[in-house]
Amino acid sequence: MWGNKVKDFYRIGATALALSVFLVTGFTTATQPAFSDSKTYQKDLTRGLYQMVKKDYESAVASFTLVLRDNPNVYEAYLNRAAARSELKDYEGALADYDQAIKINPNVVESFIKRGELHAKQNDYAPAVEDYSQALRLSPKNSSALMNRAAAYKKIGDYQKAINDYSTALKLDPGSFDAIKERADCRALSNDLDGAIEDYEYLLKKNKSGATALRFQLAEVQMKKGNKGSAEENFKQVIAYYSKNLKGSRKNGEYFLQRGLAYAQLGETDKAIADLQEASAWKADEATTRYHLGHLKLNKGDAKGAIVDLSEAIRQNPKYSPALMDRAAAYVAQGEYISAQKDLDAALNGEKTAEGFYTRAMARMAIGDSSGAVSDIGEAKNFGAQYVANKKQQLQEAISAKEAKGEKDIALADLLEQSALIELGENNGDTAEAMEKRALAIKEKQMSKNDPKLYYSYMMLGRVYLKKRQATKAEALFRTALGKLKNSADGTGKFAIFNLEDCAKVLINSSNQEEAGAILVDTRMARAVTGMNERAFTGDLSRKAERAIESFKKRKRAAQQAEELAQQQQQGASQEPVVVSRNIEEAASAAIGSSQKNSNNKPIRDKWALIVGISNFKDSSINLHYCAKDAKDFYDFLVTEKNFAPDHVQLLTDSTATRANILSLLGNKWLPRVAEPDDLVVIYFSSHGSPSSLDVGGVNYLVAHDTDVNDLYVTGIAMQDLSRIIKERVHCDRVMVLLDACHSGNAAPSAKGLGRAANVNVESIVQGTGQLVLSSSSPEQRSWESKRYQGSVFTKHLIEGLRKNGKMTRLGDAFNYLNEEVQREVMRDRGVLQNPVMKSKWEGDELIIGVPPAHPSKGIGSIDLPDDPKQSTTASVGDQGKSAKPAPQRKVKRGH
Repeated sequence: MWGNKVKDFYRIGATALALSVFLVTGFTTATQPAFSDSKTYQKDLTRGLYQMVKKDYESAVASFTLVLRDNPNVYEAYLNRAAARSELKDYEGALADYDQAIKINPNVVESFIKRGELHAKQNDYAPAVEDYSQALRLSPKNSSALMNRAAAYKKIGDYQKAINDYSTALKLDPGSFDAIKERADCRALSNDLDGAIEDYEYLLKKNKSGATALRFQLAEVQMKKGNKGSAEENFKQVIAYYSKNLKGSRKNGEYFLQRGLAYAQLGETDKAIADLQEASAWKADEATTRYHLGHLKLNKGDAKGAIVDLSEAIRQNPKYSPALMDRAAAYVAQGEYISAQKDLDAALNGEKTAEGFYTRAMARMAIGDSSGAVSDIGEAKNFGAQYVANKKQQLQEAISAKEAKGEKDIALADLLEQSALIELGENNGDTAEAMEKRALAIKEKQMSKNDPKLYYSYMMLGRVYLKKRQATKAEALFRTALGKLKNSADGTGKFAIFNLEDCAKVLINSSNQEEAGAILVDTRMARAVTGMNERAFTGDLSRKAERAIESFKKRKRAAQQAEELAQQQQQGASQEPVVVSRNIEEAASAAIGSSQKNSNNKPIRDKWALIVGISNFKDSSINLHYCAKDAKDFYDFLVTEKNFAPDHVQLLTDSTATRANILSLLGNKWLPRVAEPDDLVVIYFSSHGSPSSLDVGGVNYLVAHDTDVNDLYVTGIAMQDLSRIIKERVHCDRVMVLLDACHSGNAAPSAKGLGRAANVNVESIVQGTGQLVLSSSSPEQRSWESKRYQGSVFTKHLIEGLRKNGKMTRLGDAFNYLNEEVQREVMRDRGVLQNPVMKSKWEGDELIIGVPPAHPSKGIGSIDLPDDPKQSTTASVGDQGKSAKPAPQRKVKRGH
């Protein structure tokens, strides 16, 4: 039998042969593409078709691949292989094959239809619509393309376009049940109730066999339109039909379900629940039944019971949008707004509807995300303006009812706030302001000043002012909210940050650059403290934000320099002015600027190193992963491979790396007592840090174990302090600072920094004099911990680079290796750039840190630390570093 079929394929043409795998769908082509008469691959192509029929898809892929190996332009082989790959759920491979088939022959209708179907199968409806449109360009009367595009429009909530396509399809086939039925559904969803009723009534007359299901849908639309009498009569007929057929039927589960739904429509809730529970017993593994039971319980007010049934429905079908929507509503009723938003996000990823966006808008407002709420209410209006209008009317009726009873409670305030949100979405700023102020007046009287929901309302009023372009008023409210919410355990302080940044956008667009920059400096600091990257600026907006920040910083620098100049003139001081805003590399370079400049090359007398690495902080919420380990690795490297004496290297990790201990070793108890002018001092710091752009005064901070990230000025280590300590207390001409800190540079959260080595000759152990600062990324980038091993990408490749040519490796060679390897690993693993930077004021020949010291001296033994009097910083602190492990607390990128 199959031999005859294959002969028929050859007779009717090559295109039919290639598309025979789609026999059940009966597609046709717009053109009759050329197909070679060569017999060399037809055998393999035919074999692949047989294998497709037998559902041996892997073998079919192999057969079609064999065709393409020697005949790469046979687009039919690509089409059939795409179908086989789709059956194997290799959707990426299938799409690639469809793309290639279309590239070879762009005039085949089925190619676009099949690719569109594959997009739709993955819930990717926008490209599906585009493919169906291309098919219709080739074949304007192709009913399959019309019906498929209409279905895709329906899925994305564009009901009017779906209705148009179904109507066009009906011109081609006036009696199409599917086209009339789907158009009726879309008309009902778009509130064209008269049109929907007309379609359902037509179908009832023409299709007696499916009358009960159609009668149910007709009754639903009649009830929605207000034709209560007609609707009730139709629902009663539905109930009568299922009641009559329940006895002895094998479809008991489905009949109980349908009768229960009809009872629910008539308001007979107890009977409805009883039927749906029976249906669930019959259809235990069907998500739809549990969804309807949960939906009914939710409408009855049993949110807790609804969540149980809806969760079971979602377990059976994780992408079941109606169940996700209803469970979100149940969570809202329980006050669990975060859970509600997660369900709504998942639902809207599958199917975008006015109801979905509206419900998420209200959930977002309830958790303080007024920015997201405003966005969602706009989307709800786009997908269903009538739906939003109906909700607005319902809210107005509820408000009037409460006011008529004299009830001025929090419930009334919530209703007023919801109405204000809708007014805001409709650009009615004055009405929204009046409603929000009424809501806020109630809340200020009845809520505690510490209740976060009060500050959610402040942000909502701020959104109103922002809509009215009153940015100053909006900023004041958003800043007030941020001050109260920044330490909130539930993380809702981020919404104040989002609102402030939206305020900055308005200011940028109105050319108020400096005012926008002032806001963005503060929000960057807040983001750095919390480690938040959500809704960060990107692209052109990010560049505009940078310009705004720079405008603000320039104004601030000018004001401070003018003030300093005035002070110097008054005091007759000759001291050099303090530079108040710079990148951390520049600050550090200034910090280690030597007061003695000597161009003569001198041997390194002795070598000293202070190494700090902090994974576990006093505030465990900012714990990092591998900083302590990185520090210990660098300690071991210097001692075992680079000729640093163990008692010349001090290691502080975790709890010993307090601000007092670090500053004590730098400025009092150790380095000032041991380092001499011709020595080399290496300072390594691995922890959190903040870029100068995050501080109004342009100050960079390094975060110690006991730093309070909300009070960096008092508890952090300012780079200006490092500058003062090294200049005034460390009497050494050669200092190298290595910053594997998250913000080493003018960087975003998680970033670090480094610069370019000088082209100098280093062939001997004789060293130049000066300063070097190496940071782990350029200012605009992030610095990453590795996905491949436990540790920082920067520190790992820094050590490898410094050992590249043994103990005598030149710093320039090491940096070149470091730069290449860091870029390569981060690009491959994360798809982004990380470029180490080195900035130098070095004089003379290039540094070789492994050179043996010319005249080494003894260390000064153990040192009592101010925050750890029982423990010394040599062997004992090093031992602590050996046992350092990744922090067990919540995972945070370095730089959070």
